Amino acid sequence: MELLLNPASFWWALGLGLLLMTGELFAPSTFFLWTGAAGVLTALPMALFPALPLIADLGLWMLFSLAAVLAARHYHLGHPLSGDRVGLSATLAPNRYGTEFIGMSAVLTRDSQGSETRVSLQGANWGVKLKGGDLKAGARIRITGLDGIFLVAEPLDGTAGGK
Repeated sequence: MELLLNPASFWWALGLGLLLMTGELFAPSTFFLWTGAAGVLTALPMALFPALPLIADLGLWMLFSLAAVLAARHYHLGHPLSGDRVGLSATLAPNRYGTEFIGMSAVLTRDSQGSETRVSLQGANWGVKLKGGDLKAGARIRITGLDGIFLVAEPLDGTAGGK
């Protein structure tokens, strides 16, 4: 019983780590996931060395959290979730709106002005940056990627230069 009541007990680190990882379900950002994993990892040295002071346990948690977040950041910089890959599923990039449209074809709702126009997809109007010339309303395009909040598209069926 004394093991459960000790604030430096590994049960606290394990429980709080699992709670943070569960929090990832309600606020998806991957930050809670990595700090929670660091908490679970901190429970191991706490269980092996119960005489460590609380400040050392907290320091380990901070170091493990920092290492986990930096490792995740390093991984994501080398493997970006790019909308340029046709067929990228929205489940792979849950916070990147528009990825579900990559590879789809659509019809322009208005004439292009320069390289920008609008398209309606699933009941929402989207800004589109065109590759390959001006198009008139009604021209068919294929969504090929994302550029910020704009969809990137190219004309289908040789409809470029329609103005």
